[in-house]
Amino acid sequence: MLDLIIKNANIITMDERRPVIRGGCVGIVGGKLAFVSEAVPAEHAQEGAKRTINAKGNIVMPGLINAHAHAAMCVMRGYADDYRLDEWLFNKIFPVEGRLTREAVLAGVRLGIAEMLASGTTSFSDMYSNQPAAAGIILKSGIRANLSNGIIALSENFDIEADRSTKELAALLRDHHLAGSGRIRADASIHAEYTSPPWVWERVHAAAAENGLVTHIHLCETVKEADECKARHGGKTPVEVFSEHGIFDTPVSAAHCVHLTENDIRILAEKKVTAVHCPVSNLKLASGIANIRRMAELGVNIALGTDGCASNNDHDLFEEIKLAALLAKGTSLDPTAIPAYEALKMATVNGAKAQGRENEIGQLKEGFDADLIMLDINKPRMQPLYDPIAAAVYAAKGSDVCLTVVQGKILYENGEWTTVDVEKAIAEVKSIAVPIVLGR
Repeated sequence: MLDLIIKNANIITMDERRPVIRGGCVGIVGGKLAFVSEAVPAEHAQEGAKRTINAKGNIVMPGLINAHAHAAMCVMRGYADDYRLDEWLFNKIFPVEGRLTREAVLAGVRLGIAEMLASGTTSFSDMYSNQPAAAGIILKSGIRANLSNGIIALSENFDIEADRSTKELAALLRDHHLAGSGRIRADASIHAEYTSPPWVWERVHAAAAENGLVTHIHLCETVKEADECKARHGGKTPVEVFSEHGIFDTPVSAAHCVHLTENDIRILAEKKVTAVHCPVSNLKLASGIANIRRMAELGVNIALGTDGCASNNDHDLFEEIKLAALLAKGTSLDPTAIPAYEALKMATVNGAKAQGRENEIGQLKEGFDADLIMLDINKPRMQPLYDPIAAAVYAAKGSDVCLTVVQGKILYENGEWTTVDVEKAIAEVKSIAVPIVLGR
C-alpha cells in the first residue's frame, strides 16, 4: 500500500522530459516517489493509500533548496540593518556571535527551520557554529541539511587542531554524516579568503577530499574583498588564489560570487564550482549584483541562497527566485536573460547539485526522495493560472505554501507544523537569544 497519493495537481516536475503535468498524481511509498504521472498507474490503483490528498488544482513541485544559509542568525533578524558589509560584520555581527551561547544558537536553528518549512524549503546548506548539536534538532524536525562551520583563522598562532570548526567537522563526520537516511550531510568549510591563510584552506581541502565532501565558502562578495585579495596575492583574485591552491579540485559551493572577472567565471565553469546567488542579501548590504547571466552562458551551476536573516531578513526562497530572474533581466536589458524555468532550476535541480544530492532531490521523478511542496492557487495573486512555472516564479510567495513533505513525511500542512513546536521556538529566542544579542 502507498503511504500517500496526491491527486488532481498541477505538477511542476523539473524533469525536462515533461516539466509540467496538469491534473496529475504523485504517489509516495517508503519515503520515495513511486510515480509522478497523469493518472494513478494500474498497479497502484488497486492497492490504495494510507492517505489521499485532493490537490484541487494546486501546484505540486519539488521542495526548494536553500544553498547558502546561516539559520541561527534569525536571532539577529532586524538587529543590524543598513550598514556596509565590513562594518556590519566586524562591528555588529562578530561581536554578537562571540557572545552567543549554545542554547541561543539552537533556539535560532529551531526558529529558522520552522520558517523554512512553512515557506517551502525542504533542504538547506548551513554554515555556522554548534553544528553537531544543531544536527539533532534537524533530525527531529525532518528537514534535510548540509552542515558546516566555516573556518576562521585570523591569529598568527592559529592552532587548526584545537579550532572549533575542525572539531565540529570531526564530530559531524563521526556522529551525523548521512544520518536520517541521508538527510544530514557534513560539508567542509572555509569562511572566506580574507579570514584565513592558504595553508588553512589546503588543510580543509584535504579533509574534503579524504571524506568526499562538498566545501562551502564565501567568495567575492564585495569590491573590497576582491581588491584586498589582489593586494595580498600579487594581483590575483580570490577565485584565482583558491584555484591555485587546489580548493576547486573537489566539489565547492561558493556563496555570493558578485565581483567576478571573466577569467574567474571561466575558472568556476571549468572546475564545476557552484555559484550560490543571494540577491536579497547582496542588495541589502549594497554588495552588488552577481552576473548570473554570464555565468549561465559559460556553464556555471547557479543555485540560490537566502544568506542569514541578519542580512535578508527572512528565509523565503520564492523571493530569491523572482529577484534572481528580474535582476538578470534588468541589468542586461534583456527580458529573456533568465527565463522562469531557469530561475526555478536554481532553487531545485541546481541546488541539489550544489549539495551533492542531484540523484536524490530537486525533481519529482520516480525513485527520487519524496521531497515536495504544494502551493495554494486559490488566492487573488495566483489567479488565473495559465502557466504553473510562471506562477511559481513571478507570483508565488512562501506564504502560499500549504504542504511541505520531506522523504514522504508531512512536516507542515495548512499552517500547522508536525515536528516543530513553533510557540516554544519563538519563546526560546525571545528569552534566551534576544538578551544576549542586546548585550543585557
